[in-house]
Amino acid sequence: MRQLILLVLALSSQIAIAQNGMNDICPLKVGAEIPSVVLTDKANEAHSLADLTAEKPSVLIFYRGAWCGYCTKHLAELNSIKSEVEALGYQMFGITVDQASKLEESDKRAESEITVYSDAKAEAIQAFGLDWQVEDELFSKYKNEYKLDLEAWSGESHHSLPVPAVFIVKDGIVQFQYVNPKYSTRLKAETLLAILPTL
Repeated sequence: MRQLILLVLALSSQIAIAQNGMNDICPLKVGAEIPSVVLTDKANEAHSLADLTAEKPSVLIFYRGAWCGYCTKHLAELNSIKSEVEALGYQMFGITVDQASKLEESDKRAESEITVYSDAKAEAIQAFGLDWQVEDELFSKYKNEYKLDLEAWSGESHHSLPVPAVFIVKDGIVQFQYVNPKYSTRLKAETLLAILPTL
C-alpha cells in the first residue's frame, strides 16, 4: 500500500512539472506579425511560412506529433470540415515537431488530407511562443515505460514539444489564436467554423 501511494505521488509530481512547463509559455498575440520561419514537407523540401500563407488566409494547427492520440483525433475532426473551411476562403496546415519522414503517419492515423509540415528543429514553435521542454525524468518515462522516443520522432535532441494551438492568419498577421496547456482540450471544429466568417 505504501509503495502504491509513493508511486501515485511520483506520477503526480511528474504531471505537475510538465503542466507547469506548459503553463509558462507566452504565445504570439492577436495583431502580431507571424515570424519568419521555415518548415519542411514530406519530401524534405523547405518552405517559408510567409510563402505558404501568402496566397490565402490560413488556419495553422500546431500539434505534438502523430504519436499523440489527441492530436490525430483533432486533425481528423478538423479534416471533416476541410471543404467548408476552404469554401470560406481559407487553407489549413498542420505543424508538428515530427521529422519529415514521420509526416505520413499523421495522415494515416488521422485519415486526414490536411497538409502537414515538419518543424523538427522546433524553430516555429519557439517563434510562436508554444515551446516547452520535456524534463529529463519525464523524457525517460516516455521512452522506457511508454516506448515513446521523442528523439526518434523529431530526429533531434531538443526534447521540445508545442502546447497544441490553432492560429488564424491573414496577410501575415495573427487574427485569432487558441492555445490551451491542457493538451486534451482542443478547439472544436464547429467553433472554428463559427469564428472564420467573423474575421
